Amino acid sequence: MERPQRRWLMGVSIPLLAVLAGWASPSDAEMYVAGQLGYTIPNGLSNVKGTGPTAGQSTSDLDQLNSPLFGFKVGYFFAGLPWLGIEGDFYYTTPHVKQQLVERVVIPPPVNLRQTAIAPGFHMTYMNGTANLIARYPGKRFQPYAGGGVGLAYGRISGVQTFQVGTGRPVTDSQSDMSVVFNALVGSRFFLTKHVALFGEYKYTTTSFDFGGNVLIKADYTAHNLVGGVSFHF
Repeated sequence: MERPQRRWLMGVSIPLLAVLAGWASPSDAEMYVAGQLGYTIPNGLSNVKGTGPTAGQSTSDLDQLNSPLFGFKVGYFFAGLPWLGIEGDFYYTTPHVKQQLVERVVIPPPVNLRQTAIAPGFHMTYMNGTANLIARYPGKRFQPYAGGGVGLAYGRISGVQTFQVGTGRPVTDSQSDMSVVFNALVGSRFFLTKHVALFGEYKYTTTSFDFGGNVLIKADYTAHNLVGGVSFHF
């Protein structure tokens, strides 16, 4: 794992785990950890605009490929309010951008010079860490729930074909960015035993990235995520 990714994971997980550990005691209602697997269905990179020397230029939305998702969760439900809890949600996915036909605004209005070209695809790595507030029906077997929260997203794009500023030479670049992310989710959990449950979940993610270097673009990222997994409660 690269150093920026390690910093991201430590930055979002250690404070939350410390808080949960501080709350936990033998009399507390419930804590849990869970593993999750699923599928990311991105809406594509939208509102794609140039930055720095390319400010004023824009590109039509960039379609992305669906991608497997994996991650983990850690959560706590309050003793006095068993229907209310807080959860740390961490996952990794790779919604790569595919080769496609795009329209670029090279010179903005009033000139409004546009060109159409085939844009090569490039790789994208996405890591998401959010602290979610969860409301559930505290049934013994079946527990539907919903929630949402805020956190940090790490995005890295690589293999991007750009032109070097000043020389006009084609180059392949990689850039990363970290930004605030918002998350909304709904799901249900079914207990196989008192301490083991299966769950299924839908979550919606939205954030924005600003990539520098020779890439010089910023864009919005939104995605639908379908996940399932096993949770262990104690």
